[in-house]
Amino acid sequence: MPERLIDEPVETTDESTGRPQRGPWYSLLWAQRVSWLGAMACALVLELSGLIGEGGFWWESTFVNTLSFVADSLVIWLILVVLIGLTNRVTFSLGIVVALTVVIAVANRVKLGLRSEPVYPSDVDFIKEPGFLTTMVAPQMLVIAGIGVLAIVAAAWFLGRKFEPRMAPVWLSHLPVRRQLVAVLARAMVVTFALALLVDTTRFNDPGNAWRAVYEVGNRKWRYWNQRTNYLANGFVGGFLYNMPTVAMPTPEGYGPDEMDAVATRYERMAAKINRNRTGSLDDTNVVIVLSESFTDPTRLNGFDLDEDPIPRTRAMMKAGTSGQMMAQLYGGGTANMEFETLTGQSIGLFEPQLSSPYQMLVGEYDSYPSAVGWFGAHGHKPIAIHPYMTGMYKRNKVYDTFGFDEFIHDTTMSETDMIDDNEFISDQSAFDEVQKQIEESDDPLMVNLVTMQNHIPVDDNYPDPIGVTGDVDDDEANRIGNYARGLSYTDKALSSFLQSLKQSKEKTVVVFFGDHLPGIYDSDVADANPGLGMYTTPFFLWSSEGTPQKRLPQSSPTGFLPMLYEMADAPIPPYFAMLERMRKHVTALEQGRMLSPTGAEISEDDLGPAGQRALQDARLVQYDFSIGDRYAVDRMWPGALR
Repeated sequence: MPERLIDEPVETTDESTGRPQRGPWYSLLWAQRVSWLGAMACALVLELSGLIGEGGFWWESTFVNTLSFVADSLVIWLILVVLIGLTNRVTFSLGIVVALTVVIAVANRVKLGLRSEPVYPSDVDFIKEPGFLTTMVAPQMLVIAGIGVLAIVAAAWFLGRKFEPRMAPVWLSHLPVRRQLVAVLARAMVVTFALALLVDTTRFNDPGNAWRAVYEVGNRKWRYWNQRTNYLANGFVGGFLYNMPTVAMPTPEGYGPDEMDAVATRYERMAAKINRNRTGSLDDTNVVIVLSESFTDPTRLNGFDLDEDPIPRTRAMMKAGTSGQMMAQLYGGGTANMEFETLTGQSIGLFEPQLSSPYQMLVGEYDSYPSAVGWFGAHGHKPIAIHPYMTGMYKRNKVYDTFGFDEFIHDTTMSETDMIDDNEFISDQSAFDEVQKQIEESDDPLMVNLVTMQNHIPVDDNYPDPIGVTGDVDDDEANRIGNYARGLSYTDKALSSFLQSLKQSKEKTVVVFFGDHLPGIYDSDVADANPGLGMYTTPFFLWSSEGTPQKRLPQSSPTGFLPMLYEMADAPIPPYFAMLERMRKHVTALEQGRMLSPTGAEISEDDLGPAGQRALQDARLVQYDFSIGDRYAVDRMWPGALR
């Protein structure tokens, strides 16, 4: 007979509680069953946070056709194993995991409702911005959530003390030292093994990762172009792990100093050819880039009607000038990504899909990064960033420093911080007034990057006179749409006044204006009534105080805005812009999962001819070189871009 590790009867009585005290093997079996059932319950809660309201297909995909639910449960169970090994308390450890699960599930439901995208690993950065969180969720709800979490953990501790079979102590003092060490070593090995498996989940996107192989059983596909669908198809934990940090983009075929020398030479020649016929200049002209938060044209959407046009002035100006429609990356979010594309010319669509936020996951890791900030600075402009909000959002305080802005003006340093009615965000009028103030006070031409906040969600009950809404929408949705539309009308007036003031000024100024995405205020009925690009289209225009030619531009990505501006101004361009211009002849808009031809048709890379595929490959090479590569070609392709 093998010697028992712990010499005690199968069942005794605990003198301190009077409860039956069973042997260690019973306790271990009880711990295994409870922890596994608890892990499955937590996985189910996380799945339900995305599945509620979805069709039956996703339920079958999650629980029947794949191993995703089992794999999700296994990851959570390993977390429990580690906690149990460290605390020696099953119920208490389960309470901690349940509390964390509830927090993540609620956050997932809130984010899905606001932005139609699930929680990402990078979202942990928002914990550092409690002010932003309180704009998304009422402070009293955060307090209630905090109390709820503490209550779950406290209840678990109490129930564990009251009913949990006593686990064998970590150090079994009544045993010989040798057997004590064996017991401790066995526990340590279990915890270490579980931790090793969990650490491997953080390398989910590495080639040959075993966890990823489990999720891909049955030839399952990752739907990176729609992360909401990705989480539904592959499980919440699977989708979350898929979005773990990874290399920004794979090394393009042929990348190296010789290839980048050839690319730079090619586009230097192309830029020289273009510049021979250009007689304009932006060297003595203020350049203002306006990313207008959630600025869209809601009259383009099906499913409802507005009693009045919220943007008549902007519409008239776009019709008379140079304008078009932008293809947004996301619905309800993606502001910093559209700003990144504008300032760098780099496409989110060429990065790995896990790079959900270049500001948070890429740019902030560098001391300098190629951008229009450096380019304009090298041409005599003073680059200024204006954002009427907290500096830490999307790490803008660090990112703007990396780009090389001379000054960052924000909510606590602006001259005006007016708000309209019950809107808690600084008005667009105040933001435009700040731009004008900076222009008037500067002796040098400015490059101003303005990111507004007025129309950021939540919009409920911001104004006492929302625009009337009719159609197949309920009262709550009509209230949101009406308040949002009224906010747009204030932006429309402020923008018109701003441009008029610039036109009357003695200084020359050009403006790039665009909306970043649709606000997350529409229910599924409106989304269903606007398939395809309906929920991913926003207006943009180019404007000059010297007069703007009338021109309709194809639906575009922000990567092309600055080359378009130089074309409108008939100004000479660097080789990098020549490359972006060549790309635009074949692909006018590119985001994750979507590519548009100059005619507006959705195409794939296989639909491109040889010239289009060469242009796309050059764009990959240059983007890799500028972002995570050795930057062989930066000084030649975009001189001065590194500041």
